[in-house]
Amino acid sequence: MASGSDHGPSRAFAAFVLIIGTAFAFRPVRAQQGELGTGASAAAAAAPVPRGQPGPLPTQTSFAQAQLRYERVLAARIETRFQLKRLFRERGIHYPAAEIFLRVFKRERRLEVWVRPRSSEPFVLLKTYPICALAGRLGPKRRQGDEQVPEGFYYVESFNPQSDFHLSLRLDYPNRSDVVLGTGGALGGDIYIHGGCESAGCLAVTDQGIREIYWLSVEVRGLGQTRIPVHIFPARLTDEELPRLAQAFRSTPALVQFWQGLKPGFEYFEREHRVPRMNVSAGGAYQLAGEDRLSGTAAPAAGSSAHE
Repeated sequence: MASGSDHGPSRAFAAFVLIIGTAFAFRPVRAQQGELGTGASAAAAAAPVPRGQPGPLPTQTSFAQAQLRYERVLAARIETRFQLKRLFRERGIHYPAAEIFLRVFKRERRLEVWVRPRSSEPFVLLKTYPICALAGRLGPKRRQGDEQVPEGFYYVESFNPQSDFHLSLRLDYPNRSDVVLGTGGALGGDIYIHGGCESAGCLAVTDQGIREIYWLSVEVRGLGQTRIPVHIFPARLTDEELPRLAQAFRSTPALVQFWQGLKPGFEYFEREHRVPRMNVSAGGAYQLAGEDRLSGTAAPAAGSSAHE
């Protein structure tokens, strides 16, 4: 878990922020404490630019400016901006991205970052990050305290620039499927992608990794992507791999059935390079329902019918 107990910017650093802020052409704004969500109020800060007018730079959006008031976010931006631009250039992708998509494979311990320059285009793989710490075993999270990393289809719910683990992105666990399929009692929460290399149910990608992932997420959030999807799979659910998983976990048929329900979402993106929209049945099973719309709609709260 990643909390927000760290202190805000010091007075000395606040002066430094103002100097750097002038150089980078962003307007100082009031610092917000704790996590910055992605709901309706944040969506208003990312209103679309009228047709025919140039859009704002990533650092000029009000969401990015609010984030840049925090020392770690500003440092992440300064440290990663040139290497990210170079990475986009090497991949032949327009910078900045309009949207990003995160995909996690637990057994392989990999987190993929996919991007697209326009919301109408397919996604392109930008970079794969190693997951240096991952608690639990293969299988979804079903109760509080099991130290499991969830599996399924999620979104970034909020940004934490004051995390105990450098920087962190909170996921909207539990979603509706988790609520239906939970084993009873408290389901837990506070599931993050964060820095460092420790995990008690979260995904740790090192401080360097989270700096890049966090800043990319800030950029697209400020530019209008209100729903940053995060899909978490036990492994790559190919036609060859899923039977191997089914054989290895044949003593737990309900788990195998759950993974079979994740496979259509995995296959849709593999085929189309577009993020699938997943419904949730009354029994908690995921059902493929076409392409997801990631911009222009406020992100749902945790526990809501986000995937219905």
